[in-house]
Amino acid sequence: MKYLYAMAGMILLLAGCAAAGSFTAEMDVDTYVNQSDANQTYADSPVLWAASEDGAATKMVYLSVINLFGSQSIFKPDQITSATLTLDAVEVESAGKVTAYFLHGATLETATWYDRADYDSSVSSSAVEVEDTGSYTWDVTDIVKKAIETCTDGCPYSIVLVAEDDAAVGFASGESDDGDEPELKYETNE
Repeated sequence: MKYLYAMAGMILLLAGCAAAGSFTAEMDVDTYVNQSDANQTYADSPVLWAASEDGAATKMVYLSVINLFGSQSIFKPDQITSATLTLDAVEVESAGKVTAYFLHGATLETATWYDRADYDSSVSSSAVEVEDTGSYTWDVTDIVKKAIETCTDGCPYSIVLVAEDDAAVGFASGESDDGDEPELKYETNE
């Protein structure tokens, strides 16, 4: 009988830990789109550019994330306590702010300026001031919560980085030798 109680307790403990903890999301595609070369794809570029001129984005970074929420037992947005996106700025032509936005759906390797998907401007991080090369982190908790709310069962989502203030910043991609690839981490409370 003690053995039975011990096994039941162990199963409950393991079930309770299944969704709790820290997770690192896998990126499917990291690329950027460029207004001045609107038909070009950049999925194999070692540098991901976010830039703006005169208050309008001219280059935007797209990070397509593999959705594993269901397999991680994450089914409700309020299970997420925090989420961060970290990128290494490897080139800074002009300092300025960069904001992350939510995009429902995958970004393909063939994405160009002309066929880029529109991000949800109502779901974003706070802007991060990028002044020099180095590692930068965005609080993307609201973006990850929106991804869970939109689709827990495996549909993809993307994070779009948009520059402000006439900034021009190059971030290391998964193809880069100069810095770490983009990393999305999130914490759960259950």
